[in-house]
Amino acid sequence: MKSFVIAACALLLATGHDAFAAEGPGAKPQTMRMSQCSADAKDRGLKGDARKEYMSECLRNPAARTAAKECGSAAAEKGLTGKERKEFVSDCVKSKMSAG
Repeated sequence: MKSFVIAACALLLATGHDAFAAEGPGAKPQTMRMSQCSADAKDRGLKGDARKEYMSECLRNPAARTAAKECGSAAAEKGLTGKERKEFVSDCVKSKMSAG
């Protein structure tokens, strides 16, 4: 029984380590996209259905992810925070996606 518990703990630790290494060298492209889209959604303060919708669009459309990153950088350069930042990034991404 003791060896079973030790083996189970070792398996959990090994599995957890892989989750933290998802963005390291050799990470799969889908894993990297998921990480980037999730970070973008967090930066935009999205939750619930809005987050699910954004994640779905972001994973389908790499251009949306690139636009979100560019708009986030522009917001940082302007010193925007909070609600103003969210609105700016949202409008910026929408305009970039409709223009191109």
